[in-house]
Amino acid sequence: MKKWITIIVLLFIVIGISASVLLYQVSRNPLDHQRDLALKRVKDETAIVKVEDTSFYNGSKSYVVVTGENEQKEKLVAWVPDKKGKIIEKKWANGITKDQAINKLNDEKKPKELLSVRLGYESVGPVWEMTYLDQQDNLNYYYLLFSSGEWWRKIENL
Repeated sequence: MKKWITIIVLLFIVIGISASVLLYQVSRNPLDHQRDLALKRVKDETAIVKVEDTSFYNGSKSYVVVTGENEQKEKLVAWVPDKKGKIIEKKWANGITKDQAINKLNDEKKPKELLSVRLGYESVGPVWEMTYLDQQDNLNYYYLLFSSGEWWRKIENL
């Protein structure tokens, strides 16, 4: 009897793990497809020949953000719109770095915890979006212009 109970328990564990893996793959499929389409467009329409990283940005519009290098080994960033539209491409050297953006946030807001930092694109152009918790554990968004590091928008105390 113990043998059958052990076999049934193991069978349920295997089925549970298999179902979890399948659910994860099915839920990631649209994002993977969107990323693959963006990478194809980047290859065809930009100077990026070596992709280093991809990320997703969902602001007023959705973008796949691709960082990479051109043939001269210059670092570039491309914002690929979710819908049809022109790809925005900038040289990494023409903007502030992630560390510079974080330092500006730390100097001005003194966050308790930095949750995320990502490149995005809004009506003003490329931005750094930083999500953080303040000292009272309120959720806040802080946006800096990629080109200059100037503050663009804050969404505070959510």
